Amino acid sequence: MKKENILKKNLEFQKIINKKKQIINKYLIIYYVKSDHFEIGISIPKKFINAVKRNFIKRQIKWILDSYVEYKNIKYKLVLIVRKEYLSLTIDEKKEQIIKMFQKFK
Repeated sequence: MKKENILKKNLEFQKIINKKKQIINKYLIIYYVKSDHFEIGISIPKKFINAVKRNFIKRQIKWILDSYVEYKNIKYKLVLIVRKEYLSLTIDEKKEQIIKMFQKFK
């Protein structure tokens, strides 16, 4: 995933979250806003796991998006928030959940 597709600033996250358009399931929450290109921010709360494991999960999610989701066709800015139940899934289950959530944007 290219760096220009990543949201990093807290202000950008808050703008998207404040619009209150969301898709929720047991493992993930996705806030979204219509845009002219794809951008995503990934958030994992600090109280779940330490920084090393949070970064590992973020890398896994970016890899899944690169490999299995055609995100170039998605014209939204997204904030993906991970719930605690997501951390206990296997990599195949994680792929399945993310793909299922992103199919709603096609």
